[in-house]
Amino acid sequence: MELRQLEYFVAVARELHFGRAAEKLHVAQPSVSQQIKALEGELGVQLFERTSKAVSLTGPGAELFPIAAKLLDDAAHLRRVAQISARRLTGEIRIGFLADEYAQGVGERVLKAIRRDHPRLVLEFEQLDFAEHHRALERGDVDLAFILSPPPDSVVSVPLFEWPRLVAVSATLADRNPKDLESFLAQQPVALPNAMASQAWRMSWLPTVPNPGATFVVGEDSMEAMLAAVGAGRAIAVVPEYVARFYPQPGVRFLTSPTIGPCTVGIGALRSRQGELQIGTLLKLAGSVAPRGRRSRPRGAGRQVPTGRGSGEAGRSSADRPPA
Repeated sequence: MELRQLEYFVAVARELHFGRAAEKLHVAQPSVSQQIKALEGELGVQLFERTSKAVSLTGPGAELFPIAAKLLDDAAHLRRVAQISARRLTGEIRIGFLADEYAQGVGERVLKAIRRDHPRLVLEFEQLDFAEHHRALERGDVDLAFILSPPPDSVVSVPLFEWPRLVAVSATLADRNPKDLESFLAQQPVALPNAMASQAWRMSWLPTVPNPGATFVVGEDSMEAMLAAVGAGRAIAVVPEYVARFYPQPGVRFLTSPTIGPCTVGIGALRSRQGELQIGTLLKLAGSVAPRGRRSRPRGAGRQVPTGRGSGEAGRSSADRPPA
């Protein structure tokens, strides 16, 4: 007995007409008649009563019809499961993160979609420093990473949501409460990571449009070092809002500024690895989950950090990890 024979039987049973069944099956009518006769011969029963005017199911035919229909449904389901399984990724993928991007609405949906569609893929998470997260991709330390805009040309990124940005200043500077905050900030040295991936990246993390003759950059190797320079009064720094929550630093306060917009958080990979099955598939999956048009804001992003007041005195440890 072949599935094709059952398919022809079910088609005729539903149409009660050999010609219409053949049209539905996109085959010639004689082929349908031959397969039905072969099935009747194998089963040893007559399935249809045929007259010049009508076709009807016999008793055995009516009894076998729902069983045959279920067998065909089960076979179709088996094919679908096999095809989905064949498309599922296996192996391991290393994902870099900065803070709690994986727990934000969109980031969380991306990871859930990966686990749902590729349950055999092992996800490994590695926390990256703000100063190094682009370079971690370039060095091959991670395969994918949550990254901040603007990404370098070597990295392709799927935008997910936006993080507000704050200005980290020393408590001494914050207490001065300047009338013209932007003018005041423009006069201060700026702490930036030595490892920033590109000049465009460095320029985008300055608090104001820089004056090349006046802007003095304090190069550091990590977020902790940047904030230490800020706390010592050696510089100010523009940072994503998660820094106020994850990097409490004595003597550092975080200010809002209307001239400093948010940064975009995306999930990215090296452009040169886009053609790899794992990387390409997961980037496409992230693109299908990411919101279109206006990007979502992260949880807790609606809270404003008051000017001149410290928000960095309490927060979670920077060693927090996402759920495996």
